[in-house]
Amino acid sequence: MPRQGDEVSGAGWTSTLPRLAVGMVVYDRHYDMPATIADFDGPMVSLTRPTGLKWRSHCAAVRPATAYERRQLRAIAQLHAQRQRGMAPAKVITRPDRHLR
Repeated sequence: MPRQGDEVSGAGWTSTLPRLAVGMVVYDRHYDMPATIADFDGPMVSLTRPTGLKWRSHCAAVRPATAYERRQLRAIAQLHAQRQRGMAPAKVITRPDRHLR
């Protein structure tokens, strides 16, 4: 699997495809985020997050997720589900210069 910064030219990307599968949790090096593989389109991989974010990335930019990154994705899914049910309100960050007078 190519490391970050390595260039993949020609058909070199095809060697990474056998290690990837739909439904697999991977880490996208370009976006620095774990995601789940939704689909393949040639050398491009369609990725999704539990929050609904979707994007495409080159297969050379993704690698199988570590145990920590898989736990991180599950935690995001749990938090998103709680927020959808209204159980975990999002933190509201106020700026100190916006106090009521």
